[in-house]
Amino acid sequence: MTSRSIPRRPLINASLAEAVSPLESTNTRDRFNTGSAVPFAALNPAAVWDIPAEELACYPNLKAILILGAGGDFLLKDARLPKVPIVRLVDETVVQDMTQYCLYWVTHYYRHFDSYARQQRGHQWQRKEYPPMSDYRVGVLGLGAIGSQVALSLTDAGYTVSAWVLTARETDGLTLFCGADEFSAFMSNLDILINVLPLTPDTNAFLNVERLSHLPRGAKVINISRGAVIDEQALKTLLDTEHLGGAALDVFAKEPLPPQSWMWQHPKVNVTPHSSGQTFARSAAKSLVKNIHRLKRGEAPFPLFDRKSGY
Repeated sequence: MTSRSIPRRPLINASLAEAVSPLESTNTRDRFNTGSAVPFAALNPAAVWDIPAEELACYPNLKAILILGAGGDFLLKDARLPKVPIVRLVDETVVQDMTQYCLYWVTHYYRHFDSYARQQRGHQWQRKEYPPMSDYRVGVLGLGAIGSQVALSLTDAGYTVSAWVLTARETDGLTLFCGADEFSAFMSNLDILINVLPLTPDTNAFLNVERLSHLPRGAKVINISRGAVIDEQALKTLLDTEHLGGAALDVFAKEPLPPQSWMWQHPKVNVTPHSSGQTFARSAAKSLVKNIHRLKRGEAPFPLFDRKSGY
């Protein structure tokens, strides 16, 4: 493939490029395409997010793909995805943001703030009892970098926390359920379920009517991973029949959430616009630069995205 030089869709946010430049080299902004014309052959690592399919096949000298977010499911749609290392972004600032988001909504439901909001609209003064924090049961579905921090922080706050994973692993003081045989037992003993599963072919619509029905009547759902992990119509059915008591949703199968979506108006749904965590240029740049240096030294970048597992 011959080298070309034409304007392309930006592969890295301009503010992030500014943050990377002083940490890496004076010409980083030229090597990361920020919307200006950059020779295709000049691009080495590409920092990307939600780019068009087959975009990256245009860069013959590509050495690595650096994802500018927690998930890489958008890359799995690319039939011509170059066979180079794909590196996930693990930014501790984002992890902390998403953890705070979960802490907020768990507290919201634990202390009945959803009920008090409805009571205020009806001018109703009525206190509601709540159990000791140690009796409030929170389940974390998925235990990667984000799920692990969410579980740890909730445990430190005083909640009773358990988690479900596909394969067994070591955990410090966390009740762990593993595999399909233990899924029902995990779900059936929760007050709140927090979904942190990545979106893969195996987890698409994973939380369907059957699986969500394992939750006790009145349980709440928080979703911070990907919208398509939950069957949204199944969720509506269980909310409408009052099997589920509420849902705090930050991610959706289609984003932006269409104006006609039932979720905007549903009295038991809280919608936030994929804002549970934000990539900050200053902190994300440090992670990117570390991996750029690893690539320069001929070392493997970290952490790698597994194409087969989808995370």
